[in-house]
Amino acid sequence: MTSTFAKLIFLAVLSALLNGCTSVSPDYAPASTHYPEPPKDETKYYQVKKGDTLYAISLIYDLDYRQLAQWNRIVPPYTIEIGQKIRLSEPNAGNKPTPIYEHTDAGAQKKAKQNIAAATATNRIGAQKNTAIPLNARPNLSYRPVYKIPTINNPPAKTGSSPQKKSIISIDNATMLKLNFQWPVKGKILKSFSQDDNKGIDIAAAMGQNVSAAEGGKVVYSGQGLIGYGNLLIIKHNDLYLSAYANNSQLLVTEGYTVEKGEVIAKVGQAGSNKTSLHFEIRKNGKPVNPLDLLPGK
Repeated sequence: MTSTFAKLIFLAVLSALLNGCTSVSPDYAPASTHYPEPPKDETKYYQVKKGDTLYAISLIYDLDYRQLAQWNRIVPPYTIEIGQKIRLSEPNAGNKPTPIYEHTDAGAQKKAKQNIAAATATNRIGAQKNTAIPLNARPNLSYRPVYKIPTINNPPAKTGSSPQKKSIISIDNATMLKLNFQWPVKGKILKSFSQDDNKGIDIAAAMGQNVSAAEGGKVVYSGQGLIGYGNLLIIKHNDLYLSAYANNSQLLVTEGYTVEKGEVIAKVGQAGSNKTSLHFEIRKNGKPVNPLDLLPGK
């Protein structure tokens, strides 16, 4: 009897101990296993087709060709390949993850932020050593190269009273920026400039009439690969300005050709069922501007 009672007491104590080991404290909460989803890359891309150039793509999407080149790490002379995907916006713009700090004190948060800042600085220093263009770099549109005039030692003594001639540097970028556009064709304005609808002006002209370069520059596109532009010419005048001549019946110059102001570059054509006309655009830093603001009065 005593032995049986002792066994019952032993079993009761053992049961209590086991239940105590498996109970869950009301203050305990299991660690979260949820992790934030990685940010989605919502960047838009353009797939290069036959005949495309970086200048033509920038014209379609109202972008600066230099910025487009930097986003895609393309260096001059801006060669692209058929099938290549061209990024049309700044990489990861607006999609950069924000560091998340959970269950840490203020000191740990501060230290984590310092580590992130140090790592970012290290990456920037390392990136400067690469020859490729940084993804997120923005072009300095106000930059103008400085050309130094070589110093002439011991110049010869002047004789007579003739005035001294000043040296003129023909490659001075400040001089290049002083553009003086002229009308590519003379005619009535059929359609005016509009940022949303018509990014240039349509000028009435006769079929086959000569189209002249509005300013001197280099032909950076000559072809018919852009939908809605027909036979198209794009001329780069300097680092800021491009001009475009669309819906031609004939193109008379090819890519890489340097044209002079007033030189005949194409023949007027027809856009769809409309009257024969020239579609003319001027772009500054990739953005269309009203040509009438830069052309002389008729």
